[in-house]
Parts: sequence; C-alpha cells; structure tokens
Amino acid sequence: MRPNENEVYIFNPDYIMQNDLNRVLLFSRKQSNGLSVPNWESFLHPVHAKIFCFFTFNRSLKSNISLLGEYFERDEMAIRKILFPFIENPLSVYTKYKEDDVYIPKNVIVNRNQIAGEAAFLNLDTDAFDCRKVDIKTRRINKGPQLLTIMLNNSCISDCIYCYADKKTPAKNSLSTFRIMELIDEAQTLPVQKINLMGGEIFLHPDWSTILRKIVESNLSPEYISTKYPVTDTIIQSIQESGFVNPVQISLDACSSDLLMRILSVDSDYHLKFLKGIKLLDDSGLNYRINSVLTTYNTKKDVFEKLFGFISGLNNITDWRITPAINSYWIEYDFFQKLKPTRKEIESLYEYIENEVAPYSKIPILINRPAINREFQYCATGSKDFGGYECSALNNHLFILPDGKATICEQLYWLPKFIIGDVSVNSIAEVWNSIAAKKLLNLERKDIQNGSPCRACNLFESCFSDRNRCWVDIIKAYGYDKWDYPDPRCALAPSMIHNLDFL
Repeated sequence: MRPNENEVYIFNPDYIMQNDLNRVLLFSRKQSNGLSVPNWESFLHPVHAKIFCFFTFNRSLKSNISLLGEYFERDEMAIRKILFPFIENPLSVYTKYKEDDVYIPKNVIVNRNQIAGEAAFLNLDTDAFDCRKVDIKTRRINKGPQLLTIMLNNSCISDCIYCYADKKTPAKNSLSTFRIMELIDEAQTLPVQKINLMGGEIFLHPDWSTILRKIVESNLSPEYISTKYPVTDTIIQSIQESGFVNPVQISLDACSSDLLMRILSVDSDYHLKFLKGIKLLDDSGLNYRINSVLTTYNTKKDVFEKLFGFISGLNNITDWRITPAINSYWIEYDFFQKLKPTRKEIESLYEYIENEVAPYSKIPILINRPAINREFQYCATGSKDFGGYECSALNNHLFILPDGKATICEQLYWLPKFIIGDVSVNSIAEVWNSIAAKKLLNLERKDIQNGSPCRACNLFESCFSDRNRCWVDIIKAYGYDKWDYPDPRCALAPSMIHNLDFL
C-alpha cells in the first residue's frame, strides 16, 4: 500500500544507529512496540543512515521527500523509488549501494500513529554519519563490542564434575562494584547491545542485585541469568525489583539427592533446598527455564522420567533444555571421556524424548542435537565456510574476568595468549583496540609455529582474516601449546589428540 504523504512517518524507535567509523551499525536494543526485529544487527552504508535521519523529525512524509531531494540533488520521483521500499516494509530488505550489500530490517520507517505514546523525535544530524571511507564487509565492530560479558566471580556452591570453567585460578583483586558501574556507563556510549552476567555463581557476589538493576536501567539487560543456587524469596524479590524480565535459567541435572551429590559435589540437603527454590520461582511470576546437562550418570531413561515427573508438575516454566556435557580444557581428558555419555546413549534418550515424551508434554522440551552432530576435518575452503555458530571472539564479544582481565572468549579464561587488556586500568574501548587485540587480529605466517599446517596453507590470509576459527576447540583438541593449529573442522587439521566428538 502506498504511504500517505501527508502523514508523519518516523524512524522506528526500536532501532538504533551508531557511526562505526567506516560504516553505520544498525541494531535493535529492545523490542518495545512489536514492529521491529529483535536482536537485529547489520551495517548500513552512510547514505542509508543519512536518509533515515530525515525521519527523526516531526514532519510529513511529503516534506521529507522534498528535503531529501534537495539534500541528494535528485528529483522527487527518484527519491520515492529509493525510499518507499523502506517504509512499513513487512519483511527485511536486501539492497545494494554500488558494490556493497546492505541489509535493512522490517518496519525501519513506520507511521507515527503505529507507535504508542509520545514519539521521541531524535532530530539526528546527517553529519553524525559522515565516513571518510566505507567498509561494510569487515565483521569486526570498530568502536567496541556488541556483547559484553562480566564474570562476577569464579566461586560456586557446587563443584560440577563436568564444569568447563577455570576454577583453579584465584581471582585476586576483584573488580569493585564502583568500577563495574563505570563500565556499564561506558557500555552505553559504545555499540554494546547487552551485558551478560555470569559466575561462578552470581548470587554469591554481594552486590549482584545492584549491578543487575544498573544494567537493566541502562537498557542493556542480560539475555538470561544462570544459577545452581537454591533460590530464596529474597533473591526473587531482588530480581523483581531490578526490573529484569528475561529468563532465569535453573540448572537441574537430576531429581535424586545421591545423583546430585555425585554430579555436583553438593551436600545431602542441597536437593530439597534446590527443588523448593524452583517451586518458589514457579509461583513468583518470573520468567524461568530449566537446563539439564547429560553425563554418564543421568543419560538414563529412569533418571529422565523422575526428573520429568517433577518438571511436568510446574505451571509457569517456559521450557526445558537438555544438552550433553562438552569437553573442558580444565578437566583431565581421560577422566572426562569416562564422564561423557556415548553417542548411542544420547541418541537413545533423545529418540525416547522426541517420540514418547515431547508430543504429550505441556512444557516445550528442547534437545541439543547440534552438539552431537558436529562434523570435523571436512571443510577445505577456509573458516568462512565452517558450519555451526560464527565465532564472536575479536568480532563482537568481550569477556571480562573477575579481576578485570579481558579475554576474547569465556572458555579461554586466564590463558595468557588471549588476554588483551585489563578494564581495571583501561576503558572498554581501549582494551577492544589494544596492541594485544590487534596482534591477534592481524596474525601473520611468521607468528605461526612451523609445526602447524596453517603456516604454509594457501588459504592462510583469507581463513585468518575471516576469523571464524574456534580457538577454544583448537586448544581442547590439541593443547594450549598448539593454539595456532587448524580448527578441527578444517580438512587439513591433524587427528585430534583429545577427541571432541561423542564416540
């Protein structure tokens, strides 16, 4: 339907534009009006950003068409042809500007009448999106990370036998709450879209509720909060008072005191306290879900049925997620191999759930099949074609350890090769563009040891510049001393010393 040019159309307030030096980052920070695409992120050509600036003022579409014509020195028919695909577009739009691919989300420009309440006219200046050169292809955000994860501590109330975390390194001189608050303030000035909190156990941090409230108020709410702590009324009240509305993820691997003592190394009272906490959550109105990790101890039908019996009695749980334990660099490999369930055991349980339980369950049961269907040593065209999730390390994610050291991925922890700064003495932006970060970003052949097949590979430049190699999997498979080996998905990767697959 052709828009009414006498009415006011505005840039959808759910979307945010930020100048990223040589392109413009467009992202959705929240979904408040139901018209936008949640978790959207793409790069705009500066020209598109400048067009959208005209729709941050309280004026009619007809006036904007006239002003755009004057600004770009084009006739109004040409402006309409360029502009109308972006007005109340029901689907995301793919377009081009010269040689650059540009992706624009649905409803990027909407009728003012579709937005509830008073519209905030931002009056954006087109000069704010000037770029001396344009680069839309490079994945890495220039100004700072899009996702910031703050590890508040590495202390737990349990000692899970499958834990992938580095719990042996003492976190001395932990970041003060005051400094964490400063980092949250800085994050608001950067392309950061969310700040995730994790531990250890976040509920063991004395100021967790103050930090969470600050993040929520800054519109950077965590995707979820994960805990093995027996939830209390006090914790629930603090979460509610913070304004946090995303899921609380409860980790529950069995409904047996003996099994939980064996899997989590907890005392005999833990079981009943934890189940009581889940029931408090169920009555609280908070958004919550349950996650279960499979090991040789609980990948059994009778264990699952007992656990399902408890979970199916809950009324307000959103879903139940089931995933097998994954290899840990921090646990001795031979011990972990005995701990991991076999592929046959997992498949048998998954088939039972899919065929005999899930169809009749009032609770969605989400099983992690990709974890057991990973392929290795198959890709001969470099990291850009690796299957699975794209690596966020050095591209859009920064991980802050409890002492302020910053690393590129949560599973690398304090490994020296991947520490790129320290936010106790530097800003997020300084760490993001530190000398250490740029060295990892721009590795050369001479930086790679002679024993690595990567050093002489014809795909070295493209594979390393695409930055989709998983350093975590490389280190798990070959060891920290072979951090520069091929990703196990690469066809040229040697046989894994420590097998990441399920046997």
